[in-house]
Amino acid sequence: MLRKSILIVLLAGLLTPALGQEFAKVGTMGAQFLKIDLDARSTAMGSASMAMGGDAGAIFRNPAALVNVPATSFVASYAPWFADINLYGAALARNFYQYGVVGLHFIYLNSGEIEETTVAQQQGTGNTFSVSDFAVGLSYARRLTNKFSIGGNLRWIHEDLYISDASVFGVDVGLLYETGFQTLRMGMSIRNFGGKFNLPGTYQDFDNGQPLPQESTYLGYDLPIEFAFGLAAEALQTPEHRITLALDAIHPSDNYERVQIGGEYAFTETAFLRAGYIFRHDTAGLNAGAGVAVPMSGYNLGIDYAFSNFTILDNVHRFTFRFNF
Repeated sequence: MLRKSILIVLLAGLLTPALGQEFAKVGTMGAQFLKIDLDARSTAMGSASMAMGGDAGAIFRNPAALVNVPATSFVASYAPWFADINLYGAALARNFYQYGVVGLHFIYLNSGEIEETTVAQQQGTGNTFSVSDFAVGLSYARRLTNKFSIGGNLRWIHEDLYISDASVFGVDVGLLYETGFQTLRMGMSIRNFGGKFNLPGTYQDFDNGQPLPQESTYLGYDLPIEFAFGLAAEALQTPEHRITLALDAIHPSDNYERVQIGGEYAFTETAFLRAGYIFRHDTAGLNAGAGVAVPMSGYNLGIDYAFSNFTILDNVHRFTFRFNF
């Protein structure tokens, strides 16, 4: 009865806001780096991964899926983003079985060097600066029944904006339900729920190049909350071949709802081909990728690659290293 109540509450939270949203509130939330999919496997499938899992990478999507970590799992990802921005992330998870799964993770984004300009020197001062975002957190997941699992992340998030900085705590909560119908799985999550960023200090505003007489205080801004619901199942599964299909529906607090679909083909669970598409995104669309996994003496090493087309922006390439032991 408890798990049914939780499912109903999360579904209501996912679907109800969509009915009343009339415009995209782009640019009203901070810490946008938390919305970037770090995992190359997930990205290649169009980020349709709410009901996917198996290693520590689940921390970044649906922490409830950590229950499928076989023993200990480590993942590290790198994404060279637009305009010389770089994004890094890593996660470590350990399965203590009847006590649940415990994990650690971090995410780091750096803007690279930016040329400084001022009102007086609009062609540049000759100096450079950079901004960065950082998040570090703890994760926990546990099976409540043989079909129903719950998990969560608690993370500290810091934004260094060069002239000022601020920190908040954020929480992710996820559910994973194995329906028992064939291989159908259902995942849900609420991501980036937390406090408001409040930058200290004041700033000088200008009107037509002239400084205003009074300095202004920074307005607070929120984390980019996302409600997500997803399905996944194996369309084909034999000792040598597996095809998994997945579909996610995402409701962000600062944009329109979007749908993400993807698929993965595995040959003997050592070679993988993936593809996916994101609908109703500002710029994202087609995603594709591949991966290899090498089992050896109780260990499993893997490398995944993902390509993302952002139409009017640059293409993005993501890489993830996996080590399960």
